Amino acid sequence: MKKRFSITGMQCAACSSGIERTVKKLDGVGACTVSLMGECMEAEFEPSAEERIVAAVRQLGYGIYDYGKVPEKRKRYTLLVRFFLSLALLIPEMYLSMGHMVGLPVPMGWLNHGLQMGLTLVILAVNYEFFVSGVRAVLKRVPNMDTLITLGASVSYVYSVVSACVDPATHDLFFESAAMIVTLVCLGKWLEDKSKKKTGREIEKLKALAPETVTVERDGREEKVPLSEVFTGDVVIVKQGESLAVDGVVTGGHAFVDASAITGESLPVEVEEGTHVSSASIVASGYLKVRAQKVGEDTMLAGIIRMVREAGASKAPIQKLADKIAAVFVPAVLAIAVATFLVWICCTRDVTESIRYAVNVIVISCPCALGLATPVAIMAATGRGAGMGVLFKNAEALQKLAAVREVFLDKTATLTEGKPQVVCFEGDGEAKRIAYALETKLNHPLAACIAAYCAEGYEAQNVTYITGMGATGEVNGTNYALGNERMMQARGVKFEHFLQRFEALSAEGKTVLFLTDNVRVLALFALADTLKEGSREAVEELVSLGCVPVMLTGDNEAVARHIAAEAGLPPYEACLCAELLPEAKLRHVKAAREENEEARRTSRTARRESGFVAMVGDGINDAPALKEADIGVAMGNGTDVAIESADVVLVKGDLRALPKAVRLARRTMRIIKQNLFWAFFYNCVGIPLAAGVFAWAGVALTPMIAAAAMSLSSLFVVTNALRLTGKTIRK
Repeated sequence: MKKRFSITGMQCAACSSGIERTVKKLDGVGACTVSLMGECMEAEFEPSAEERIVAAVRQLGYGIYDYGKVPEKRKRYTLLVRFFLSLALLIPEMYLSMGHMVGLPVPMGWLNHGLQMGLTLVILAVNYEFFVSGVRAVLKRVPNMDTLITLGASVSYVYSVVSACVDPATHDLFFESAAMIVTLVCLGKWLEDKSKKKTGREIEKLKALAPETVTVERDGREEKVPLSEVFTGDVVIVKQGESLAVDGVVTGGHAFVDASAITGESLPVEVEEGTHVSSASIVASGYLKVRAQKVGEDTMLAGIIRMVREAGASKAPIQKLADKIAAVFVPAVLAIAVATFLVWICCTRDVTESIRYAVNVIVISCPCALGLATPVAIMAATGRGAGMGVLFKNAEALQKLAAVREVFLDKTATLTEGKPQVVCFEGDGEAKRIAYALETKLNHPLAACIAAYCAEGYEAQNVTYITGMGATGEVNGTNYALGNERMMQARGVKFEHFLQRFEALSAEGKTVLFLTDNVRVLALFALADTLKEGSREAVEELVSLGCVPVMLTGDNEAVARHIAAEAGLPPYEACLCAELLPEAKLRHVKAAREENEEARRTSRTARRESGFVAMVGDGINDAPALKEADIGVAMGNGTDVAIESADVVLVKGDLRALPKAVRLARRTMRIIKQNLFWAFFYNCVGIPLAAGVFAWAGVALTPMIAAAAMSLSSLFVVTNALRLTGKTIRK
């Protein structure tokens, strides 16, 4: 059987990988995948193995529950409160430990040491969760970043307590190091935790699209019932402004339906008896009776919700680098410290000196720089991104965007404005005034568009709308008609003069309407969704960055081809996919992602040439693809669901911010790699010095110098990261 569980208490990639390894070793378990971001585990196992799986996960110290049934968490302190409490205590601690270095009056002896000991102990107690997680990880043989924090802070504190007790006059204490470690890491963890606080909000927003109550026709009368009491075969009545709660067929009425949430169509669709309609569509104008064919979990809306949930719970392809290295780094540092003690005790027989050098190794190896390498750079990059109109939701978004190679672009409201307007008019001012008179009498999206374009005109009488054709009416005593080619043909009006223009505009996917006095055509109106300002520039910049842009749209192919040409998409078929429903968009994105993953597994060359897949969209219909892509990018003026589903938000809805975001992400990753290199290079140089390898030449460190070196490494990492805030991002 296959089952999904909710997992609580995971802190890093080492936690999720530790759970995976443990569960996979159990008898009766075929496969296991743990998602850190989704806080869940999916496993295939024999029914008899379920109890063993639950017991094994709980023994590791994590909570495991049926999926979606996690009990409410109650935390005594949030990470932010813990940080401010720690910071408030760290300031006097730093004064007591270092004030004498600059001539400030500070108490000395036991009073000074006692105050430092007490302040540091409170800071460590406030952040006790780090120590619980770190110790538990060691006991379960899955060391993580919390293990490094625990190691550095604990050794610094214990050594300081012992030193203070042995020699009250000593200044070789590291209380401030222990306090600073947990305070700074607490800040980093808060930033990380904040970025991960999605926890299914997009699911709730999707569910909100379905109305709580529905009007149904039963026994010849209308009655309102809860959505849960609507069954297949019921006739549902939907009025103007209401949303459809079922998938079904129209049995009566006539309306214009906004189906953009499902199809991505930029214009409302005219529906009448016999037309199939889907849930989450909104009746823009008119009235419908719909016989329900799919209800509840079988509707298209429910399917989209299901896809978003499953894509969001899937495991991220990249684990955090620092957590991977921590599994090797911690035991290596411990081994070096033990070896240092043994070598010195054998050579000098001096226990105090041997302990000092061993402590030097652990203190100088304190993971402060390693722990700050990523979060400080991410903090600087997200601040810079906000100023550029780009919101990054987590560090993984930056990491993947830096390596993006294929960018799928939605059309409506992403590349285009997302609303129709008159893009071509052939006629005179008199024709405009007549058209205005007719269209102001109609409750129709295209009519409103033409009326807004014409701005002013005459007054019309006896205006009638003819389904699927257009409108007729009387203006200044003369009968006029404004409609499509079907209306012209039905009224016997020839439009040879406009025929060539009509064919050209229709080929571009534009909606063409004619104004006639029933004898000749007086004017032509062409309506279309137009390209956003800056879309072409954004596409060109993406291409210059080595990215391949591809359009995915639910609109028809003629419209898509025209917009693709205007946007400057590369002229080959792979860059255009039209008439796609949400499931098809999802399939395209998933196939591209899997192809790239396979390429990365194939060879080193393919690994360098392949990259990640980004999806850019704004609507509900884009949400599953946004979640499935390696990196989802939402337009800030799009739907809340798309924004919640994405990893990056272009706040102003300007596509030109995307190439800027790619450049920023690439520069950020370079700085993170520099920081990580420095953190480990520092250890490669510092650990031998701390261990006394060069003591024969008179070069040796005291624990105080080791602590100072550790602080300098952190200062370097922070300063390097802050370069992101002050330079123009060019590449």
